[in-house]
Amino acid sequence: MTAEESAYRKIVHLILAGHYKPGDFLLEVELAKSLGMSRTPVGRAIGRLVAEGFLSRMPKKGCFIPQPTPEDAEQVFRARMAVEGKAAALAAEKAAEEELAELEKVLLPEEQALKDRNKDLTAQINRAFHTGISRASHNLYLETWCSSIFWRSNLYIFYFDSFYNLNRHKDMPPQMTPAQHKAILAAIRSRSPETAERLMREHIQNTFEKLLFGY
Repeated sequence: MTAEESAYRKIVHLILAGHYKPGDFLLEVELAKSLGMSRTPVGRAIGRLVAEGFLSRMPKKGCFIPQPTPEDAEQVFRARMAVEGKAAALAAEKAAEEELAELEKVLLPEEQALKDRNKDLTAQINRAFHTGISRASHNLYLETWCSSIFWRSNLYIFYFDSFYNLNRHKDMPPQMTPAQHKAILAAIRSRSPETAERLMREHIQNTFEKLLFGY
């Protein structure tokens, strides 16, 4: 793992652990010191999070976690439904066997990670699954758009989804994400573009509704 990737994961972990909230600035010098790393990989990791839409940059002040709004949330998730739905459809047509095998491998620990309430691993699995499908679409533009929109939506998921916010919800309903992920992958493997697109759109819609209704 490169120093940049290590810094990236550590920063995401700090956000997942509640060390930062919307509106907080992530200062490169302070982060580098707290992570015990040099400024270069930390700065690159922050830049990557800005490029992915998870952080915003303010001239002369630095990078910060943007304030979520209901209007932005709806736009982000509807964009995800459109873009990732199309990526899933193309993946059903174009994914190579090794890409499908890798996606299956990615999902293996998901149910246990949820049972263990392992937020870091769950976030990594979710990211790997969704970015893996966009990559399997073999469309560079879709892959780029999916990545940016995915991380912007995670701004809402990390702060408002019941799984990540233990202070608001001590009791959770059963998580449907693993079953939905498996169904999407099954549709892609069976080379069913329309089904893959529909299931992906429904999955993202379900995530958005969880945020809306707070369960």
